[in-house]
Amino acid sequence: MRVEVAARQVVLDGDAVRAWAAGALTACRAARELIDAVNVFPVPDADTGSNVTLTVAGGAAAVAADGGLDGPTELLATFAHGAARAARGNSGIILSQWLVGLSAGLADGSPTDRDGTAALVSGLERAARAARAAVPDPQEGTVLTIAREVATHARHGMRRTEGSPADVLAAATDAARADLDRLSASHDVLRAAHVVDAGACALLVVLDALVHTLRTGGRALQEADLDLTWLPRAGPDVVAGCAPASGGAYEVMMLVRATWPGVTDLAVALQGVGEAVAVVDAGASRHAHVHCDDPAAAIALVPDAAREQVVVRRVDEPTPADRGLVVLTPSPGLSAWYATCGAVTLVGPDPDVEQVARAAVDTRAGRVVVVGAGVAPVAAAPADPRFDLLATTGDGPAVVACLALVADPQVTPEAGSDALRRLRAGTPTGADEVPAVVAALLADARGAQGVTLVHGVDVDRAAVRAAADVLRAAHPQLEVVVAGPAAGAAWWVGVD
Repeated sequence: MRVEVAARQVVLDGDAVRAWAAGALTACRAARELIDAVNVFPVPDADTGSNVTLTVAGGAAAVAADGGLDGPTELLATFAHGAARAARGNSGIILSQWLVGLSAGLADGSPTDRDGTAALVSGLERAARAARAAVPDPQEGTVLTIAREVATHARHGMRRTEGSPADVLAAATDAARADLDRLSASHDVLRAAHVVDAGACALLVVLDALVHTLRTGGRALQEADLDLTWLPRAGPDVVAGCAPASGGAYEVMMLVRATWPGVTDLAVALQGVGEAVAVVDAGASRHAHVHCDDPAAAIALVPDAAREQVVVRRVDEPTPADRGLVVLTPSPGLSAWYATCGAVTLVGPDPDVEQVARAAVDTRAGRVVVVGAGVAPVAAAPADPRFDLLATTGDGPAVVACLALVADPQVTPEAGSDALRRLRAGTPTGADEVPAVVAALLADARGAQGVTLVHGVDVDRAAVRAAADVLRAAHPQLEVVVAGPAAGAAWWVGVD
């Protein structure tokens, strides 16, 4: 498993990196529900185990896709940056940056490093610093503290013994695990909930997979090898009993080009619009995370040309259903509206199949209805049985389709397509034309039940409210729904 490169020993060769990536994913999947059950910080939403599993899955997929030509250093960086691009939630962002730091630290070796132990310790220290640097407001008692404790114990262990890298790491991981209760209790939220930090549990599980790979000469951990008896067994009342999340109703995650000059100040800028902020290294990109009440304000901090991917969802996401909802929109101002409907929302003009697939996974549903004008790339790709595509001509029809889908307990695509077939739409040039256009549409739509009014970015909110009030007064039998601001036309009205 250890190979000599430039007169020094590396801790992991290529096969061992592959084994660790696979074993870490196995471990995270096995521990997912137990970790979810104690996730009360930074948001009590019971998804840290799930988010870390998806994060590690992204790294493992990147490693599996590697052609085998890269050396161990490059392959470890592939694992780290794959996890960083796929990261979900604050916990996934932090863990991915820990992996990035570990990868960089292990790449720095010395010819005097007899067996790679010194490089491992240096890597753990760099990983702890990288994880802490990922968040502008680091909290003690969390995964950040455990990462530092593992590195500290490893440094002391290397000085005290002649043990192998596996021995040093195992002892350091066990020592940090033994301190987990005490360290978590130093955090007010965790102490009040009587739980340990979920992110710290996830990191220890990933470290257990690495210990196994080192001890077995490069074999991947299997579920039968995993000891999860140390993880707490918490009931659903633990998360349910916590105070509602503060800091924003929506989670925004953006992949931003690393070449954009403003990326160095992005974390500070995001603190101005929300909480649970993190910005981390994802190779050629930076992955940003924030919880906020105004997703459009967070998105606006990054210019269009610098954004690679933007995902918006509700923090208090709905219970997983048989079918989920993914919306593709060019309008940042509508992202909160779609997310409130329960959609995982992709903001941007040209989402690709990979991005849609990621959003589909985030719905936690077996199948998804994909709504929006940007479904063409998905439709052109090989058929995916998970996707039911509902193409629209813009945000106005997409809003109508979402209303129909949300009203349908099964979220069946037929509910949306039926609404689009019934839809009659128009584009008034100003607020004063809205009533007349709606009246004309109603004359052409017998049995209409509702009116949808979508306004553009430059329309005054007072004018929107006034137009909606006029419609409600003129047609009290109809439900009037207002959404916006949308990119494109200043006014759009639809009658269903």
